[in-house]
Amino acid sequence: MSFMERWFQGFGEGLEKMSREERGRLFQGCASMCGRDALKYLYADLYAECDGNLDRFFGRLHELKKVDGVVVIPGKEYEIHFLSCDCDLHTKMNVNTPKLCECSRQSITYWLGQLLPEEKILVEEIETILGGHERCRFRITKKEKDLW
Repeated sequence: MSFMERWFQGFGEGLEKMSREERGRLFQGCASMCGRDALKYLYADLYAECDGNLDRFFGRLHELKKVDGVVVIPGKEYEIHFLSCDCDLHTKMNVNTPKLCECSRQSITYWLGQLLPEEKILVEEIETILGGHERCRFRITKKEKDLW
């Protein structure tokens, strides 16, 4: 096992010991970098094609590669599903803890914040591939501004 493989094994073990808040702080920078790429190469064009309508956007996410969307409550609640885990920390560095998925939650939060800068958005992890499920599911809820 190489030094980097051992290092990332220790990184994964460290993630297991961190609180969600600590993982959030750790992954915020990484997630915003991934989120910028996702926004630039995946979501921005589709959002523009949907004229900024989230119901249409989430209804059309299946048109993108390895992702799906669900409108749970029109105008308020959505889900995004990732059909594979393509995170390089998992696929290349063998970090297999579901705690790594906080990075995905942070990334979704980032790109939605860029698409909807005036909205308050809550992103919740529901299930993940690294947690033993067939897909990653995140719930996205538009919050009332004065209740945030």
